[in-house]
Amino acid sequence: MVKTSSLYDKAFEVLKTSDLFGGLCETVLYDMLDESEEGSWNKAEVIDPDLSTKYLHILLSGRLKISQVDPETGRSIAIFLLESQDIFDVFSLLDGKEHIVQPVALDHVDFLRIPLKRAREWIKEHPEFNETFLPYLGDQMRELEAFSESLVFHDTTTRLAKLILKHVHSCKENNDEHYPVKLINNLSHEALAEMIGSVRSVVSTQMHKLKEEGAIVSKRGHLAVTNLDKLMKKCDLFHR
Repeated sequence: MVKTSSLYDKAFEVLKTSDLFGGLCETVLYDMLDESEEGSWNKAEVIDPDLSTKYLHILLSGRLKISQVDPETGRSIAIFLLESQDIFDVFSLLDGKEHIVQPVALDHVDFLRIPLKRAREWIKEHPEFNETFLPYLGDQMRELEAFSESLVFHDTTTRLAKLILKHVHSCKENNDEHYPVKLINNLSHEALAEMIGSVRSVVSTQMHKLKEEGAIVSKRGHLAVTNLDKLMKKCDLFHR
């Protein structure tokens, strides 16, 4: 990555403040930047999944949706929603094999790109990276586990409430009467449906019910929580 690049300083700050790379010394972080290429994807761009077998991508900004798609029906289900400081693709990084998914940029996405072989060498050269990489990998596995459990045991209402609750901030901002929802706050009902294994019409109905019950509010596509207790009851959290 060229040091005069407009993204260079931003990329360093992302690495330095991330849970995944922040434990590495600044010299190593600068070496990583020097060996990386910068790139970007446009909003709604469908990314070639084969890239994950060649490069490791570190997201600097924007959101990347990772979906599985049924080739016969075209129906898709989102298994991950990645944001700044996340990496893609952790599975190919581990085994070097093709990961059959459909990545789609939900926003304009800036990223760093490093050859996969070199990324594996970093892990060997800097064992302290494992102290953060293994917990990160564990979080990814737990997220998949929780997702599969929810698909089997919970109805659509509960899955939608859990999704919203997962991304809600329990502290209000600027004396706002609502609790802000991050990461999924401006996604369409179709995108939300893809994240809980449902369809748009069902999610639209459930979102309307949550609004009527005073649990959430949605204005101009931006989602916020008005009553945390009601949302938690939908998740059955008070009975555990």
